[in-house]
This record gives sequence, structure tokens and C-alpha cells, in this order.
Amino acid sequence: MDYSKLTDDLKAAQREVWLVTGEMEDGGTANLDKVFLTLPRAHEAKVLEAIRNAGLYCRAKRRWIGDGYMLTVSKGQGDVNTKAVTVFVAEMERRGYDVLAYRQMD
Repeated sequence: MDYSKLTDDLKAAQREVWLVTGEMEDGGTANLDKVFLTLPRAHEAKVLEAIRNAGLYCRAKRRWIGDGYMLTVSKGQGDVNTKAVTVFVAEMERRGYDVLAYRQMD
């Protein structure tokens, strides 16, 4: 696994989020939407470092639908967070990652 490429791809996905959500009103229902990224056989400490180096937050690997990383990709809490997760997932999928949206209303 190329962890520097992972960092670069995470940063690129985050840039897409900023482009789309930068001027959005943050109305709507507060939610706990996150991005779930699976990286089989990747070294957890190196993945977490790549995530931090990309300026994102993930506490640790967790089990949801398999093992993966639940990423916070937005500082929004309503519509901005929902849109950020949607955009981030689409960009990471485009880059070839196994990623999906975790959706939860607060």
C-alpha cells in the first residue's frame, strides 16, 4: 500500500468537498454522517497517519461492515455534512477505493 498516495487522494477528495460545500447554508437535520473506508491488509498506524496528514479525523479502525476507518470529512452538522460525505465518497470511489457513506440522524 502506498500511504503517501492515500494521503494525496484523501486531500484531493477533501478539496472537492470544500469546492462544493464552501458557500452552502448548513440547514437541515443535524446528522452524524461519516465516510467508511476499507483498506484490507493495510497497517492501521500508517493508515491513521495518512488520514491525519490529510487533515482529516479518524480515531481508530473499527468494525461496521467489515473492518475500516470512519472518517469525519466535514465541520458541518446538517446539509453541509450530508453533502460533504456524498462528494467525498464519490471522489474516493473514482480514485478506486472501497468506500461508502454511513448515514445517521442525530
